[in-house]
Amino acid sequence: MKTLHRFLIRLRNLVTGRRGDQRLREELEDYVAREAEANMQAGMSEEEARRQARMKLGAAEAIRERYHAEEGLPLLECLAQDTRFSLRQMRRSPGFTLVVVLTMALGIAATTTMFTVVYSTLLRSLPYPQSERIVAIHDTRIAGRSAGGLMTGPRFYDIEARNRSFSSLTFFYFDESTLVAGKKLPIYVNAAAANAGFWDVFDTAPMLGRVLNAKDDMPHAPLTVVLSYPGWQRLFGGDPNVIGEQVTLDQQTATIVGVMPRDFSAPAGVDFWRAAQFVPNSWGNYRGDGLRSFNVFGRLRRGVTPAQAQGDLDRIGEQLRREYPSSDGAWRFTSETLREDRYGHVQPALMALLIASALLLLIACINVANLLLSRATARQREVALRRALGASGRRVAFQLLVESGLLALAGGGTGILLAFALTRTAATSLPGILGRPGTIHMDGIVIEVALLISLATGIVFGVAPVLETRKVQLHSALKQGEARLGGSSGNWLRSVLVGVQVGLSLVLLVGASLLAESLWNLMKLPLGFEPEHLLTFRLALPWDTRPEVARNFYNDVQQRIENLPGVEAAGQINSPPMLDFHLRGSYDADWLPQVANQPAISADSRSIAGNLLVAMGTPLLAGRAFSAEDQVSTLPPVLVNEALVREFLPKGNPIGHHLLLDGQAHEIVGVVADVRGVSGAIAAEPGPAVYSPANADGSWHRYFLVRTNVPPEQVVKSIREQVYQADPRQSLGRIETMDQLLSDAVAQPRLNAAVVASFAGIALLLACVGIYGVVSYFAAQRTQEIGVRMALGATRGDITRLFVRRAMVPAAIGLATGTVVSLAADRLLRSQLYGVQPDDLRLYLASLLVLLAPLLVATLRPAIRAGKTEPMEALRTE
Repeated sequence: MKTLHRFLIRLRNLVTGRRGDQRLREELEDYVAREAEANMQAGMSEEEARRQARMKLGAAEAIRERYHAEEGLPLLECLAQDTRFSLRQMRRSPGFTLVVVLTMALGIAATTTMFTVVYSTLLRSLPYPQSERIVAIHDTRIAGRSAGGLMTGPRFYDIEARNRSFSSLTFFYFDESTLVAGKKLPIYVNAAAANAGFWDVFDTAPMLGRVLNAKDDMPHAPLTVVLSYPGWQRLFGGDPNVIGEQVTLDQQTATIVGVMPRDFSAPAGVDFWRAAQFVPNSWGNYRGDGLRSFNVFGRLRRGVTPAQAQGDLDRIGEQLRREYPSSDGAWRFTSETLREDRYGHVQPALMALLIASALLLLIACINVANLLLSRATARQREVALRRALGASGRRVAFQLLVESGLLALAGGGTGILLAFALTRTAATSLPGILGRPGTIHMDGIVIEVALLISLATGIVFGVAPVLETRKVQLHSALKQGEARLGGSSGNWLRSVLVGVQVGLSLVLLVGASLLAESLWNLMKLPLGFEPEHLLTFRLALPWDTRPEVARNFYNDVQQRIENLPGVEAAGQINSPPMLDFHLRGSYDADWLPQVANQPAISADSRSIAGNLLVAMGTPLLAGRAFSAEDQVSTLPPVLVNEALVREFLPKGNPIGHHLLLDGQAHEIVGVVADVRGVSGAIAAEPGPAVYSPANADGSWHRYFLVRTNVPPEQVVKSIREQVYQADPRQSLGRIETMDQLLSDAVAQPRLNAAVVASFAGIALLLACVGIYGVVSYFAAQRTQEIGVRMALGATRGDITRLFVRRAMVPAAIGLATGTVVSLAADRLLRSQLYGVQPDDLRLYLASLLVLLAPLLVATLRPAIRAGKTEPMEALRTE
């Protein structure tokens, strides 16, 4: 209590400081007056009496300082005084202040923006209760290409029945449909069909109504749906009375029973969820790869770790491989946390960009440190005068650190405002999952971290001028006109800072060069098709549509589109290139040895119809395309790609051979060129692919690819009209050009290259400004030395070379160090590179040249100006 009471008294004295000073002054004057009166009564003169009284009192200023130390909060008082003084200094030098604040703002804005992205994805809690207990469960092929982690229904129910680690399990699959609300036109919607366990795993209460339950999930139960927040807004305008409303979904009546909150996105991008209505025996005895469509998640039991759950999955997988060797023998279960499932694929890129932004911030700090160091040297006389008047070295250092901190906070505040604008832009323009609404946003924690970083950097770059002022010699600093023939004591520190700045700039330039080369390699890859003037859109009939009805509908739409003006060719496929679609088949071949339960060939499976190869511009390399008879055959032939022939029949002719699937032999009638991005990854080498007639297998959902001789967007309206005439209940979905899909496929590499290149450009600019300022400062500090040298016979060229050498030696050391650091650091980019190695000598040499050229210009300009100094004027300079 005494300590608290004492603190409150000190705080009161701090707040009422002026009144306390007045009281202290009055007490001291009263003491002097009483002592003087006593001295006069003792026979002294009035002047001598007051002098003796003051001598007895001692130094009044020292008493005042002791009073404040004992009765106030001296640290806060010093802080307040230094803050006022620093603000006056900043107003007195607006140009210097502006340069420092803008330099810091660039570094803080870049770092804060990247930290916002990283925090929003890799650190912030996911919007589900105890989200750390949610894991994603993938089905992975033990050897060879997998199917994107998708699982079959029977394997899911096997996990549900046999596991010991999960309190609840769920699956969902994407189910694009056509929705009709009231008397509105049909709308193409994105849906997810899930089992009842979905709502237990993600454990989030609805905003309106209820979620789906076990009764909704029973086979043949009345169809009910729960709207997502974006779907509620888009389809129903946010109507709060939507609960209980009936809509037509794929020609069936469905009832809306709930609306989920804004931040619920499992999965993202869907308009609503419906019950899947499956049971363990829904597929009979079939367990084949054609059922792979389930995304599976589970909630761990309390106390169960992810590692223990993986061990449990390994046990179940081993059991299934023994029990069902033909269907399950090549597959195993893997798991990862929900965060890893969502953002694991972008984590390496985000961490690399965060490191790049931190390097840019460090370069900005070095630039500011150089500026403050030069200013501290110019203020040596001021510092010496303050020291001579009694200020301690610690007190001067504290004032300089306060000034640096204020500049850093001003730069940090400006940088945070800039980062806020950049973040809002990034939230809607970043690729893939990063650009989904609500994913990236700045909050209080990010702002607090940014302010702490700003203050910390202010203290860090404020150390340089503090070190410089500690070396001030009072006698020499107080002299005016002293010649500086040996330079300043801080020149070595400036040289070190220049070298570090140049080295870090090289690291960023090399990283930008590697990413740009990688992006170029991706963009110039042979795609196997021609993306220009190619339109894609999707149509989806109800899943229970009879095969002949689906065939007639799609043939009708095909003919209508081909007859439109501006259309050159049209075709159909179950999934076009550049989409994340996984459907694989396992085949035996009549030219390969057949082993029971071990199909020889695993290949991507695609169903096509119409004039697809011509529409895509994909060459037919051998054999023939599908005929009209093939599309209705009960034992249809197939086409294979180059990769399949190259891997399984490298020296033979596949035409006339057969692929064996489910006991049926399908003749190979043609070979087509490899197409990149069959499963969405453009960087992946094309693997084996098998094309079958879409009309023969009765597929009910298809993409149309339309080749046009006009801008593809111009034919969309006409195609809508033709589809409506073919069936008024259908609607177009996912309308995009192939150029857009291709751009999306390289969006992440393009973002990486653009961000690091912009950081490298800013770093190069700051390095040039820094070296220009250092050379200019060297020349200004050694003006008299230049005059002496020229008076003794030095030429202008000698003076120019002196300053060039003085600047380029630390720059060269920085380049050598930066090269070594780049070789180590750029290996972090290996996972982001395509067709280029992290130690590519060409790119290192190019980066060195790109950095050296402007640095040399920035060095020569002030060096040449120094060489033009007139000796007599230099010798007269004070």
